[in-house]
Amino acid sequence: MTQLISTRRPETAMDSRTVTEILRIASTIDKDGFGAVAEDLAGAEVLGKMFHGATSRDTQICDLTTSRLGLRSVDLSWINIDMTESTLLLEELSMASKAVDLLVTAFSSHETFGDGRRLTTKFPESSAVPVISLHDDFYDWQSALSHLHGFQRELGDLKGKQVVIAWGFGSSFISPAIAHGLLVTSALLGAKVRVASPPEFSLLKRVLKEANETTTEAGSTFEETTDFTDAFRDADAVFSLNWLRLDDFNHPERNTQYAHKYRDWYVTQDTLSRQCIFSTEPPLQPDLTFSPDLLEDQRNVSSSWLVRRVHVLAATIVHVLHESRSDGIISVV
Repeated sequence: MTQLISTRRPETAMDSRTVTEILRIASTIDKDGFGAVAEDLAGAEVLGKMFHGATSRDTQICDLTTSRLGLRSVDLSWINIDMTESTLLLEELSMASKAVDLLVTAFSSHETFGDGRRLTTKFPESSAVPVISLHDDFYDWQSALSHLHGFQRELGDLKGKQVVIAWGFGSSFISPAIAHGLLVTSALLGAKVRVASPPEFSLLKRVLKEANETTTEAGSTFEETTDFTDAFRDADAVFSLNWLRLDDFNHPERNTQYAHKYRDWYVTQDTLSRQCIFSTEPPLQPDLTFSPDLLEDQRNVSSSWLVRRVHVLAATIVHVLHESRSDGIISVV
């Protein structure tokens, strides 16, 4: 059994070929519809969902995608998971994998930051079928790829383009896993990446190190800045998100007192150049994260977020099933 995992960067289980191919298939679906890839799904009829710490949107996206692809979806999620040992969780996943053609997982541990990632990387070796991770507490590959899909639709090839990932003020806090995933996948595509965030809201150091290594190998650049005013001067694409402080991952309510210091981290129409594309995650927060006039601005592609999420997950399913037929079991975690 093989796994789609970069031997150069095993801790991310993501490489440039995977990112490029998933986005290529997503683009095909975008232009030609789901029928264009349906023939690659022959024999794969049942998808099993195994979720812990997932949102209702994760379920909606998964069900929408399987419906579009003509697959059937069944919930096999763990029950009474809080006191269960990792070995038993993996055993349940192994049993579930023998009853379906594909597993889609989401595992985020809010008790101990990092446990979800550690367990997720073990899923493929315990599964008899391909595994696709929607997200864990370190990385959200699917959301990240959906934003890159939106940028590519407007800008074409992102190699050499300036992508800015920016913290933004908001009323609720989101896991930095989306920003982590977007940072690494943008670098894998050869984009120039800049992270703009206050010192209190920096991203995980191991992810920043990974981005530095990736951009070096890709012949691109990566930089961090705590200066909001100058962060967007040359941006081709901007992603803004109100991510939480890693120090208070288990207590997001504590982030509020720190966040109020940066209420001026607020994207307006004038923040962006005329050709710059803007994207963020729902729930959209005009008046907090960005100005209301940007909501209807053509540069803001956030309204197509759900469609792009479905297209990217469909593309990932097609990719792993196609690769698994020729190279053994392939997973994207």
